[in-house]
Amino acid sequence: MSRIPASLNLLRTFDAAARHLSFTLAGQELCITASAVSQQMRSLEEQLGLRLFERKARALSLTPAGEQYWRAIAGHLQGIDASTRALMSGQTRAPLRVSLMPPMASRVVLPNLADFQARFPDIELRLDASLRNLDLARDEADMAIRFGTPPWAGCQHEKLLDIYVQPVCPPAMAEAHALRKHPENLSRLPLIQMTERPDAWRRYLAMAGLGEPQGQQEYFVDDYPAAIEAAQTLGVALAILPLEQPLLDSDRLAAPWPPLGPMPEAVYAVVRDQATAREDVACFSDWLKQQLAALPAVKAVPAND
Repeated sequence: MSRIPASLNLLRTFDAAARHLSFTLAGQELCITASAVSQQMRSLEEQLGLRLFERKARALSLTPAGEQYWRAIAGHLQGIDASTRALMSGQTRAPLRVSLMPPMASRVVLPNLADFQARFPDIELRLDASLRNLDLARDEADMAIRFGTPPWAGCQHEKLLDIYVQPVCPPAMAEAHALRKHPENLSRLPLIQMTERPDAWRRYLAMAGLGEPQGQQEYFVDDYPAAIEAAQTLGVALAILPLEQPLLDSDRLAAPWPPLGPMPEAVYAVVRDQATAREDVACFSDWLKQQLAALPAVKAVPAND
């Protein structure tokens, strides 16, 4: 088996340069000169036989190959760092407890969980995807992936994903009522209401300029997952994109017109103050951002709330 040409030192320098998109800032992080970073990157490019960076007078960017390579190795480097620190400290690592929105769990985290475990084998991950939001202030979880608007008391937050709202229904229903050409026909269809968000449809219709609900037939379900399930057979529900894009791609649901967004609410990583310095928190957050970055871009109508 041939030896991999790139040394770990070069890969660490590449990771720093890719994160900062600056040889100067990468050098400051690594305590070397910007010239040394540049020379190392040229050496790495020569070893790989690929150009990783676009170098311009006042800007540095990754080439498509560089972007792909960085996303592939960044998590592994973080895992090596985390494993080394754990070994040197001689301490037993506590599990990382994460509270998740159900659609984030089912559409993003669980389908890719094997990748996370392969990258970070020393992190014991405990996921809670129940509808009840665990209380970080009471130490029920170390971090949470939340849909809403900050702040959260006693916690730090980081925005992960903009959210767009899209009416969805069975494909046959969309076709029968010509919704693509006549969005006003929405008033003739049964709306699926969520008891946990009773104003969702009223708010959407106002933002879309479709007026007030007209008292048409309605179905009431408890929560968002139930609404998406009901939309596959019963009526029209409000879906969150890009999280539900796989259902649209599979033709299980139809989206008659472009979504609205981004919404004032978004998806955030929320971390209790006592856990912000934990390495496993940073590893999971960075890994999740990589998964979300791979979701399809949303072409939306701007939302006016």
